[in-house]
Amino acid sequence: MRRGAAIVAVTTGGAALVLWGWQAFGPRSAVFAFLVVWVPMTWLGTVSRVAQPRLPASYHQLRGFERDGRIYERVGVRAAKRLLRRGPFAFFNPHLHLPAERTPEHLARLEQRMDGAEASHAVLFVATLGVVVHAAARGWWTAAALTLVFDVVMNGYPVMLQRYNRALLRRRYPTTSTGAVDRSETDTLTR
Repeated sequence: MRRGAAIVAVTTGGAALVLWGWQAFGPRSAVFAFLVVWVPMTWLGTVSRVAQPRLPASYHQLRGFERDGRIYERVGVRAAKRLLRRGPFAFFNPHLHLPAERTPEHLARLEQRMDGAEASHAVLFVATLGVVVHAAARGWWTAAALTLVFDVVMNGYPVMLQRYNRALLRRRYPTTSTGAVDRSETDTLTR
């Protein structure tokens, strides 16, 4: 009951905040571009505690070019990782750290949480592209560009970070995609 009330409150507050940004600053403003990305992100962050968006397992499969992480390092994912692990941003995903006990079960749960965070940001990234396209279609080039930049920073980089971290996790602690550890590797995971 309280969760439902929290979702209603966050939805109402978020919608009011976006509407206020539209009226106070206009749809072409940097403030509105920020709000139209940030508000849905915080909204889904709250809602996902009750109902986590899921994407097909095939989406979460790491492609060959992702497995060593270099592609993400080239676009600055390490800087994003440093930023998100320290300061106020660390508050938003406190459960996305290596568990103290690095058992196969704990690592599998971490990977599931990483998949969930990635799914949320991926859904928001794509949805926000609709706002970018709408702004561009109306000729609001600055708004389209700002919204795209905020979308890449607030949703694109977290998606890349989860994929990068999952690649690191699998290299350091080899598991299958279901989280089950190959029996031949159990000893190396528990040491």
